[in-house]
Amino acid sequence: MIKMIKKKNNENEINGGSFLKVMSIFLVICSVGFVGMILSVNALMREHDKELTSQICGLVAEKMNSSIRYMTVSVQDMAGFISARQYEDLDQLYSDMDEMPSGGFISMGFVDSYGTVYGSDDEQNEFRKWSFLLTAKKAAPVSITFPYRSSLSGQPVITMFSRFTYGGTRRGWLYMTYPLQEIQNLAQMKNASDGTEIWLMNAKSDNTIQCAGKNQFAIGSWANALVSFKKSIDEEYQDDYLEWKASMNSGNEMDSVNYTIDDTQYTQVFSQIDYMDGWYVVVRSPSSAMSSTMGQFRTIVLLFTWFILSATLIMSIVTHRRDVADRKILENLSIHDPITQVMNRRAFDLAAENYLNKGIKSDCSLLFIDVDFFKQVNDQYGHDSGDKVLVEFAAAIKEFFGEDSIISRYGGDEFLVMVKHGDRHKVDEQLDKLRQRVHAIEPLNRPEDDTFRISFSCGGASSPSDSRNFDELKTCADRALYLVKKKGRDGYKWYDPDEV
Repeated sequence: MIKMIKKKNNENEINGGSFLKVMSIFLVICSVGFVGMILSVNALMREHDKELTSQICGLVAEKMNSSIRYMTVSVQDMAGFISARQYEDLDQLYSDMDEMPSGGFISMGFVDSYGTVYGSDDEQNEFRKWSFLLTAKKAAPVSITFPYRSSLSGQPVITMFSRFTYGGTRRGWLYMTYPLQEIQNLAQMKNASDGTEIWLMNAKSDNTIQCAGKNQFAIGSWANALVSFKKSIDEEYQDDYLEWKASMNSGNEMDSVNYTIDDTQYTQVFSQIDYMDGWYVVVRSPSSAMSSTMGQFRTIVLLFTWFILSATLIMSIVTHRRDVADRKILENLSIHDPITQVMNRRAFDLAAENYLNKGIKSDCSLLFIDVDFFKQVNDQYGHDSGDKVLVEFAAAIKEFFGEDSIISRYGGDEFLVMVKHGDRHKVDEQLDKLRQRVHAIEPLNRPEDDTFRISFSCGGASSPSDSRNFDELKTCADRALYLVKKKGRDGYKWYDPDEV
């Protein structure tokens, strides 16, 4: 247990140290950047329209990419979860949908290897209307549709596909539909009162979806940019706009254009969205508003330089901690026992069966371990003491078996350990060390004159000598455990068919 704590502390120190180094470099770069900005502010005033609009566009695109990236990871994780459960057919999978982990998606369904859609009637109609089956087959590992208006919710959405396996080697596709509103909200946070507008734009069709702007009623509306701009942009700038549009069609990541509408000068910038093929973030800002903003910034930049740096540092630390917490939650979702942090029964059964059925090596040992007189611990010392014993007992098992084993709390005070080798002599040595460690576990509220000692009983079975089937192997180990308990507990024994 001490080694495990030290290892975890070392990992935390490394991660924390790396983060502090990055933040130190970031603060230095920011400081140098602010000094350089002050020295060159007059020159920046001449180019501020393009520069600031590009920064807004890049920031919004980055946040949208992060949001879509999170969605793609969720779809991949769900597809991996489904593949791990090895469904024989999708009728069974579709009937188990209520047991699937929930998320921010609107709907979820499946497509089998023959192209049959397991979803609502509206979703099946959308598959036919938009040829989504072709999009699904492009998943490598995830494919994403263009934004469209959902028949189920009536709001703009995107649908993501990821491959999974079922029935042994058959391949299907999971689809999850997410509201585009989640992505639009990221843009609205950056919407200022200076007339800045933000859209999503398709390079091929010129269709746009407004995400932010002064007119709140226009948010979410669809339009065709080429038609509307050719009518409104002053004629002398139309060629410049067409060149900007050609740059987008060529697949460039970012470009800008300046034009005038009714005597107001605008700067318009597009930035590519990595996870939505052919779609771009477009930001348009009026020059007069940008000039005013830049003048105010020049006046107060010296006063608020350190305040901005401090705020940025705090936000970065909070974001870093939130990301670490989110990763831990995702890793532990539906897998670990909340008290001991080892696998729960369901996850262990799946992992053990997969190892026996698909593992490169067939030899392994299965240990059925039971804490002796655990009920007495709860009754005599309290349930908090019982939880402490379970936590330390699980930590001891991980210390001696964790590097090459699958460990679970199988229920109550029962633990199952699958050791990925068949060397009984080595397992015996590990069990002897575990006994000594377990004897040293102290329950809470234990009187000084109390002679009660924590111990365990263990039954073991081996594959392939005892069985290659997980359930049969578990039964063999359980029978060996029964004999250990019958002879007085605090020991271990391997399954022997002649003694049963």
